[in-house]
Amino acid sequence: MERDARHDLQTDPWGHLAGELDAWTTGATGAATFWWRDDDAVADGPKLQRLLTLATNAPLALAVIPARLDSSLAAALGATSAPVSVLQHGFAHLNHAPRGQRLGAWELGLHRGEAAVLDDLVTGREILEGAIDKFLPVITPPWNRIDTQLYAALPGLGYRGVTAFGPREVAQPVAGLTLNHAHCDPVNWKKGGLFTGEAKAIGQIVAHLTARRSGDADAAEATGLLTHHRDMDAGAWAFTARLIDTLQAHPAARIAAAPELFP
Repeated sequence: MERDARHDLQTDPWGHLAGELDAWTTGATGAATFWWRDDDAVADGPKLQRLLTLATNAPLALAVIPARLDSSLAAALGATSAPVSVLQHGFAHLNHAPRGQRLGAWELGLHRGEAAVLDDLVTGREILEGAIDKFLPVITPPWNRIDTQLYAALPGLGYRGVTAFGPREVAQPVAGLTLNHAHCDPVNWKKGGLFTGEAKAIGQIVAHLTARRSGDADAAEATGLLTHHRDMDAGAWAFTARLIDTLQAHPAARIAAAPELFP
């Protein structure tokens, strides 16, 4: 069963999503797996507490910036009963790419040499391991950019995965390292962090789900929601809460925890 054509993405985005999930219910692809990642965590506060409240309803992978870790964040994570896993968000979330060359922002590029990047990552991992019990050795590169030449060294340093943005090309680029990315970002960064809108956000989700069903994307890669609790406006918060409720209520959808995706 294909999506009901009456549920147009622009006029009825939630109906459009429901139609896609219904296609998974009746198809042979299996469960429509999802996961939830939130980036840029550094400290406790009202926005983090709001995030943790939402996370009582779904497993959350929280990407923490090691060099900027405040003790209040570790305390908040230690106190919550929400199913949270902590990922490593680079080291200091600093751009080391040369200016003026339109390369974009890179912390985990090779612009300063592989050894310097790996040294920073190891230092960051030691910070998180020493402060947070919920740590999972998975790298979330700042700005979702990482030079793939680094992959070969990561398993030897104890890392089990990398998560960036967009459909993965392979599940394991090197032995012992699993990729699982995010595919929906409800924040429009070009417009100062405003909510991107239901049609665009749900369009990103449905596009990845459809590609998984058709074989144009890896069917085993869970569709990822990427949020930024420190930057989201009311529209993005409302969308996130409704999406979680929608997925939890649909029989074809399942929200997976990060340790399952990065074995």
